[in-house]
This record gives sequence, C-alpha cells and structure tokens, in this order.
Amino acid sequence: MSGRLRQRRPRRPPPVGYQHGRRARMLRRFPTLHWVYYFLFSHTTLRFYLVMFAGIMPTVFLMTTGFDTPGFQTGFACTTLILAGTLAGLATRPRLAVACEMPARVECGSVFPIRYHVSNTGRRTARDLTVESLIYNDYLQFRLRRPTLQRLAPGASETLAGGGRALARGIYTLPGLRWDSAFPLGFWRWGGTDRSERRLFIYPRYTRLDALDLPLGPHRRNELSASAEPTREAFEFAGCREYRDGDALRHVHPRSSARIGAPVVKEFQAAGRSRTAFLVETRPHQRLRNLRSLMRTRSPYEAALSLSAALVEAISRSDRILELLIAGPEIHRFVSAGRVGYLEEVLDILAGIEPATADPLEQLGPLLIEEIRSIESVCLVLTRWHDGWDRLVQELEAWNVGVKILLVTPTGRRIPGLPAKVQCLGARAILNGEVTAV
Repeated sequence: MSGRLRQRRPRRPPPVGYQHGRRARMLRRFPTLHWVYYFLFSHTTLRFYLVMFAGIMPTVFLMTTGFDTPGFQTGFACTTLILAGTLAGLATRPRLAVACEMPARVECGSVFPIRYHVSNTGRRTARDLTVESLIYNDYLQFRLRRPTLQRLAPGASETLAGGGRALARGIYTLPGLRWDSAFPLGFWRWGGTDRSERRLFIYPRYTRLDALDLPLGPHRRNELSASAEPTREAFEFAGCREYRDGDALRHVHPRSSARIGAPVVKEFQAAGRSRTAFLVETRPHQRLRNLRSLMRTRSPYEAALSLSAALVEAISRSDRILELLIAGPEIHRFVSAGRVGYLEEVLDILAGIEPATADPLEQLGPLLIEEIRSIESVCLVLTRWHDGWDRLVQELEAWNVGVKILLVTPTGRRIPGLPAKVQCLGARAILNGEVTAV
C-alpha cells in the first residue's frame, strides 16, 4: 500500500454565477442545490412547465386517487409529446463555437455591451438559438440580456450584440456561457456550456470632483490641485508588474516579458513626493439581514465607497502619492508609490469591499501611525463618529499632519455634539452626483 495519502479533489462548483463574498460561501456550502438550479434553468422551458402542470400532473393525481376518466388520454398525449420533442431535439442539438467580448469592469448602475461570435461547427443547420441562456440568480443585483438567432447554416458565423445591467456593486463571476436550442417543439433545450470563468468588477458609481481641498501639514504647503501636472523629480526603480492600459511602452521590461509570455513593465517610485492617506470606514447603519438591506445601494456605507472613488480619482490627477486604508471584514491597503494610472486598480479593490462588522479604529489607527512621518495629509471617510476618532485626529494633528474629516450620514444633517471640523455629507446627495466639491 502506498504511503502517500490520496487527496480529494475539490468539487467543481456549478456554473451558475455568484457574487464574491457571502454569496460565494453559500455556493460552497450548498453545491447540490445550485447544481439543481443549473440543470433546471439550462434545459427546461416555460412551455415544459405549462404542459406539466396543466396536462400531466392532473392526470397523475387522478390515477393515484382511482378515478377513471377520458382525460387520461390528454395526459398520456402530453407525456408522449414531451418525450418526442426531447428526443428530436437531442438528435438535432446544435454544435457551436461561441466566444464573447466583454469589459473587465463597469460602473454600478450602468448598462454595458457584450459581443458574441457564434460559429456553427456541425453538419446541420442550427435553429432557434439562444446565447447566454443561463439566468443570474439575483435579478435585483445583476442582469444579462439573451440574444437569439433563428437560423445558422453549417460553417457560417454571426456576431450577436448582447449586454447587461449592473445594479449592485461587487465582484461577480458570471454564469457559464451557454448556448442552446429549444427546436423543434420548445419543451427541452439542448446545447453546451463553456465553464471558463468570466469575472466582472462592478465598481461604485461616483461623480468627478471639481474641487478638492485637503489641508497640508506645515512640512510642505504645496497647493493641491486636481489639474496639477506631474513635476520633474528623481525616480528610482521599485519593481515590475503586468502591463495595463495607459502604461508607457518605453517602460516594458523585455526579459521579464519573454519569461512569463506577457507584457511586463518597470515600476518607479518618486523620491521626495508628499503622501496623502485616505482612511475609509465601512460599517453600515443597519444590519444587512433585514428588509432594508434591499435598498443598501442608498446606504451611507455605499455612499462612503462612492465618495472614496471620487477622492482617489482626484488624487490620481495630481502628483501626490496615495495611501489607501479601507476597513471591511479585513483591512485593505494600497500605496500608489509614484505609479501613474492606478485608478482602475483602486476601483477593483472598492468593488469587492464588504461592510465591516466591528469598529475598525483599533486596526486602522496603528497602521496609519506607522507611516505618519511620510504623510502630509489624512482624509477620514467615516460613517459613524465617536470619541475614538476624535483622539486619533488629535494624535495626527500633534504630528503636524493636515486632517480632513468627511462624515457620511443618511440625510446629511449634523449630529448634535459633532466637532466643527467634521463635514457632514448626505448619502443620497453623494450617490445622485450632487457632491462635486469637498
């Protein structure tokens, strides 16, 4: 007997699509339920259920109760019709090659396009085709449009226009790309599913800021402007990373690109540039288990992330180094280190943030104090205010750091006893694009 222990292969999840985070954990916990959901929505049709409930199930009920009526013939005829349509569809099932082109990230609330390239690789004409036939399981979060094609000759190719609508922020693994046909009788769908993972980042909807006033410490009183041009400073090599849209081609590293088979660019860090830190709290005002969680897109928690995206976009147009600390169930930290074009990377982080379940001050405070000597200004984006945040602000000011405090509340009204330096912003005003200057 071999001494090696046989490892169990992880069970492959069903290609039904899910949102990363709590939804992903539910998928891993109940895989059988999701496989049943996949089977029902990938093969059955509405006509199948209508015939089942109107013709077959009443017949079965009458047979089990002992009634003998001429209606039995209707039930048997419906059963024969379904079986005949299913077998005929199996014999004429389409053989296609389908590829889709879709964006990597979209803004929450936007409608985005998807293009499908469909080729008939079989010997028969494919009829009554549907692409993207799997339905995402939460209609209130994410929707996909299903393009159709009536006829596709053998060897022919077509390009279909589809799309979707992103209703809730998050990182989504889309349902498997499925194509099928209900030909000839429309009771059963035969086709194929491409189980390759398709990931989509839906980042917070934000409005570009026209003015951003960040107080600077006395070490450097340089004016911060959203339209400031990068200054000529000394840059030192900081490492390599994968190529992203907007990177300069002169920074491509040939040896690293040849080794991994993909473009790799050199990354530089600017010496002597001032650093701005953003600290973002993500505790919601109400529990996410009640009915009001359905309207969480209007909550201060979502508005705080939207405001953070706008602030990062404004900083990315300046020559300052960004340090971002976001408190969810875990701490997310990002430092731009003199890079250009990092906004998309930050938006991907904001897309996957889940709400914090506890006060993050005990974790965020020490991380901020560790880098306090290199930080010139700090912006706090909070959803709640208490004495702990007041003590942190006093400690930052003792280090001669400029501090700006933005408190996001449901209505934007000031809370009694709030310090005068705290600026209150309404969640609805932020999400409606009414806040253009802070």
